[in-house]
Amino acid sequence: MRNSQCRTTTVRLYISQIFHQQKQYKHAAKITSEEAAVSLSGYVYTILSLLSLSVQIAVFRMHYNSRGRMKLVSDALRLGCFLLSAPFKAVHWASFKVASDVIDWHPLELLAKGSKYALLILNQPIEFTKSTAVMIWNRASIRATVDGGTNIWFKFSEGIENEIGLSNPIPDLVTGDFDSAETRCLKYYQEHGAKVIHTPDQDETDFNKCIRELSTELVARELKVNAVIAVCENTGRLDHILSNLNTLQKARDILGSVPLYLLTHSSISWVLHTGRHRIHVDDRVIDQHCGLIPLGQPAYVTSSGLKWDMDCLKLEFGGLISTSNKFTDQATVTLETDRPILFTMTLPPWK
Repeated sequence: MRNSQCRTTTVRLYISQIFHQQKQYKHAAKITSEEAAVSLSGYVYTILSLLSLSVQIAVFRMHYNSRGRMKLVSDALRLGCFLLSAPFKAVHWASFKVASDVIDWHPLELLAKGSKYALLILNQPIEFTKSTAVMIWNRASIRATVDGGTNIWFKFSEGIENEIGLSNPIPDLVTGDFDSAETRCLKYYQEHGAKVIHTPDQDETDFNKCIRELSTELVARELKVNAVIAVCENTGRLDHILSNLNTLQKARDILGSVPLYLLTHSSISWVLHTGRHRIHVDDRVIDQHCGLIPLGQPAYVTSSGLKWDMDCLKLEFGGLISTSNKFTDQATVTLETDRPILFTMTLPPWK
């Protein structure tokens, strides 16, 4: 039964990656001729397959006296479908092999000097030490505060510019519906050059809307970042915590290939989408905790490099989820999943 499930998972993984690959074209500024050919191949093959299916249904409905003649027509069309789609399939398969390459992650190097990341401050207390918080702020390429996070950062940074080397406490963007942000904070930042953007739409969270505004600002500035990091402790209301996880999963539709991370003073979390992944760590996290949590639907996961590895193991709520797993002395953790999962890990002190 397990082998059958794994084979089904492999097919599902292949199909998911093909559809995601075509979906990603929306985020590309330029489409190469090869990508265009791959996209065309998928649509042509789909049309041919639907045509063949339609003919087969028609055959099934025909009177049995005509079945022999119609079967010849059906077989001819199916053969034509195969022959015409073969070159497109070849291109599509080659592209899938590229798309299914392992994605490398370096979570312990996200905040290193020279890293290019966007920083968001959400509406949760900042529990980093002052020096660590200032380091994270100073190294960011662009900074935004989200509604009540504006108050949080204003009070945190007030009076420490000269104390521990805070280079510029003014965020580039301040966004939200402003039901939490204090008027004095908004006015102060606007007067000092911040772009204050009111986002009243109640069908999305302030976090989600901020990502949209950030994406627009990155394009306007022609600024490229390798990650978006949202500082937010996992405390307070459970519905807010779950909403943040929902934004993590949805972020790829807005940011494309730029990953979104949730950063607390002691952990970092992000989504591993369908495919194969390689997470690079070091001896600072030996025996430290990590977790793999399915998001919204069951996921079959295979791993190596963890204390409790998985072999095409089904993770789902109501069944098994991998909490309180641990890193070993392996410098690399490899994972493969057929559905999006949340990966969360304990962090050592930042350098």
